[in-house]
This record gives sequence, structure tokens and C-alpha cells, in this order.
Amino acid sequence: MTKKIKLPPVSAELSDHTKTLPYNGNAVTEKSFSFSFACFDRTHELFNLGSKDRGKSVSGEWFIELMDCFKSVSNKTISELKSSLHDLHSIRWDKTNTKPPLYSGQYEFSQFRINKSKGRIIGFIVEGVFYIVWLDPHHNLTDSAGYGGAIKYPPGLSLYEKQEKKISSLEKRVLYLEEELKTAEELLDKV
Repeated sequence: MTKKIKLPPVSAELSDHTKTLPYNGNAVTEKSFSFSFACFDRTHELFNLGSKDRGKSVSGEWFIELMDCFKSVSNKTISELKSSLHDLHSIRWDKTNTKPPLYSGQYEFSQFRINKSKGRIIGFIVEGVFYIVWLDPHHNLTDSAGYGGAIKYPPGLSLYEKQEKKISSLEKRVLYLEEELKTAEELLDKV
């Protein structure tokens, strides 16, 4: 199934208009780096945010690192990100452990690191907005020194998905017990 995603048109020049944020007073220009999760996909077998413990996701500590990264890069320009700890750069698909997403021909995909050892954020940039496609806490996109090759983990589940599985399991158990009760009642009727 192909996802149809409507993205903003690419303009040649970004505005220099400056805004000041109410919380911290930082100046933000239209050239500041920002994010969109409109293209986020956690169904890919290498980027599903799973862990070695079935049904569990990467740890809460990892998400704290991710949020710190988002804050760190949010007020930087694209050129600043290329020369920072986050090392924003293009992806060479011939060097990866996966194929590019179906719609990848429309945009140049890039990646940047969360920090030195916490994985990567993979996506593409349109008008200063980084569209996040995959989060890579396990360094699965490419074979990185010290991390070995790609490792497939069972998908992580949201709390809602966990509850759905639990309800489904309980419904099956109820049906089984109802059948057992019916069989026991039929046996008792024969006595």
C-alpha cells in the first residue's frame, strides 16, 4: 500500500522573518530547522522502535535523548547542522541495510545523529522542515563501527496496542471457557 503524502511546495528562497518564542525568548527565523512527523513510519522492520523484549519498545531514556536532540537542533540552520555534533548529511542508499522508501525519488533523504551513540533520525528536508520518516535507535540504517549489522527487533507497541492485544486474548479465553462450560453442562445433563 502506497502512502499519499501532500507536502508543501518547494520555494527557491526562505524568508528571513524573525519571530521570538514566548517561553525562552529565542529568536526563530523561517530558516530555523523544524520537524514534521507527517511521513513518520514505525512499521519498517528495521525502524519499528522495538527492543529485544517482545512487545516492548526502546527505553524511555532513549526518548529523553531524542527530545534533547530535537531541542538542540531546532534553532539551527541546515548549514549549522551539517558541521555540528549532529552531522546532518545525505544518505547513500547503496551503503545502507535497506531500500529507500517508495516515494524517495521525490526528495533527497538525509540523516543526522541524536548524539554520538544514540542512533539516527532519517528523513528529508522541504523548506527548512525535516520530515521524519524513520527513527533508528539501533544504528540499523548502515553498518556502524561497534554496532555490527542490522538487527531486527519485534515491533514496539503503544499502550493502546498492548491493551488491544490483552482484550483480544481475554475475549478468546472467554470463548474457550464458554465452550468448556457448555460441554460440562451437557455432561451433567446426561447424568
